[in-house]
Amino acid sequence: MYHDPEYFDGWGCNLDFDYDRFEPSVHRQVDDYLNFIARHTQGKSLLDVGTGSGLLPHVALQRGYEVEGTDLSKHVSENVPAKGGFTVHHGTLDEIRFARKYDIITLLHVLEHTDNPLSTIERCKDLLKSGGYLVVVVPNYQSLDSRIKDVLSKFKLKQRPYKHLALGHHNWVFSIKSLEILGRKCGLQTVHRETRQPAWRASALHRFLERSNLATWCWIVYRKPA
Repeated sequence: MYHDPEYFDGWGCNLDFDYDRFEPSVHRQVDDYLNFIARHTQGKSLLDVGTGSGLLPHVALQRGYEVEGTDLSKHVSENVPAKGGFTVHHGTLDEIRFARKYDIITLLHVLEHTDNPLSTIERCKDLLKSGGYLVVVVPNYQSLDSRIKDVLSKFKLKQRPYKHLALGHHNWVFSIKSLEILGRKCGLQTVHRETRQPAWRASALHRFLERSNLATWCWIVYRKPA
């Protein structure tokens, strides 16, 4: 699936990785990610795992970070470096031989696609400097939206039952609690966690969902002990 270039022709992006033609909502979300990273982490070397379009490292580079990315797609690793201005390593984290360790590693909508979330986080821990940070964002299975769609699916009131779980390419579901457990099993400290709506949703209802841990995405920051 990820080797097909057409996979990247959506979500407000394009096959050519022409960042100027990405939809404004995509740029807004990347700015939200980077503002979050700046608030909750320290350091300048950043590895973006599953970088996809490469927009996040590209913008991070402009903000003064030293950036690299990884991706399973050859289309990404062969085309994004010229567009984004940074190195993209091709392959899984276990396959790649990294020459350095990092202050910050990001797994943004990646962990739910992996075969083994525990080993993925452990590998990220190995690649972090002492005191480094791992930032994870995943869909929140305990969100109000997911709960409503579960009920509708159960009673066959949804045209495509359980489509919201994206079972064709999402292998796992998560909550804030399960992410905290994963971090503890890997010997990481949880320094911040919350649920948040995508950046383009900012109503009073959405802010209430965030305060109640019922928002669409889980955001968590782990720290490797010094």
